[in-house]
Amino acid sequence: MKSFTVTANRTADGAVVYLRDDRQWTADLASALVRTDPAAMTDLLAWARTQQRDVCDPYPLEVQVEDGAPTPIGTRERIRAAGPEATLRALGYAS
Repeated sequence: MKSFTVTANRTADGAVVYLRDDRQWTADLASALVRTDPAAMTDLLAWARTQQRDVCDPYPLEVQVEDGAPTPIGTRERIRAAGPEATLRALGYAS
């Protein structure tokens, strides 16, 4: 069964954010809501797209739940979740 959350970029500073159960945005993926019901995700995504003052380009993010926390499945999304500094350090480019 596939699991999803909603992700976007915060309008104020471009930071990666995730939608929480209370319809607030958080930079903490572990606090993000996770749903398996496609209809629920459709409704949440439609709502998120009305929040252009706070976020831009929301979209569904496929995750797997490991030890109770969502983890992005794709490489691009793992990089987004870790942030650019962590990725550069892992690749040996940053001090």
